[in-house]
Amino acid sequence: MLRRRKRTGVVLVVVGFVLVIFGAIWISAIFPQINKVPANLEISTQQVGTVTLLDEATLQPVTYNVIGTRAYKTIRCCGDVIYLEEDCSFVDADTDQPLPSLHSSILLAIDRVERDNVPGCGDRDRVGYWSFPRDVKADVVYPFWITGNPTTVDAIYIGEEDFEGMPVLVYELQTPEEGLTIPAGVFTPEMQLYQWIMMKVEPVTGTAVYFESTNRRTSVIPVPDEMFPNTGPMTFTEVTVYEDDLVFTQETVDQLVHDAKFYRWGLPWGSTYINWLNFGLGAVLIVFGVVLLTRRPATVPVTEPSRRDTTGSSS
Repeated sequence: MLRRRKRTGVVLVVVGFVLVIFGAIWISAIFPQINKVPANLEISTQQVGTVTLLDEATLQPVTYNVIGTRAYKTIRCCGDVIYLEEDCSFVDADTDQPLPSLHSSILLAIDRVERDNVPGCGDRDRVGYWSFPRDVKADVVYPFWITGNPTTVDAIYIGEEDFEGMPVLVYELQTPEEGLTIPAGVFTPEMQLYQWIMMKVEPVTGTAVYFESTNRRTSVIPVPDEMFPNTGPMTFTEVTVYEDDLVFTQETVDQLVHDAKFYRWGLPWGSTYINWLNFGLGAVLIVFGVVLLTRRPATVPVTEPSRRDTTGSSS
């Protein structure tokens, strides 16, 4: 009995120490890796809406019903920096034909912990957030780098609501009233950008489960005289060369909401509850094991057998 109790005590102490050590490894090494942007990230979202382009031949706007896809694929991962290829493409929703003029592909360098751009890396020098970080706070302003913009635009909290059965924070991004100036490129003129974006964000995970935006770009271009287009004087006029109105597809919203609901439960468990269970249960097992090892067995008092009086009585 004593030997069995000591064996049980040793097992409890060993298991308790294993749980405590695992808890320390989990919180210091395992969970921080889970909490980062995955090293093999490959995701995509889709938007639907309209895009209006200026026809260079007629100088008239042409509007398309479009489906846009924004895809991210990992190129390489170096420690806490992940290099992502962002590929944006559009198809005409009415004809299912691609719109090559709207296609773009860039290389991003993202901090896997903070989820912001790493300055000096990628295919150009970017700053600001790529996506919302974990534990989004209503009283914090988040500067975002949006593809195609010349600088960051601040995401400002405007309210809170219930979305698809889940509490979300609503953020708005908007360029100044005078817009942002996009410098001229090799084949593009200088343009002025006017932008508005609204995002609904699950705060625990930082997942933007809803996205809606409008963009308008204007440029000053030479317009020939209507009466004498070949010989008349040219006038420089500001015209809209690009305009869009886009929103996440319902399929994208459903997938993002599904992921956010899972991780908003899983991440708190991983960061706190699992660790507490490991340390708490490990400490309890160690204490019980030590008690079993140090507890002395109960001693039963020994009483001498009564002796029969063998001496005879004299009469």
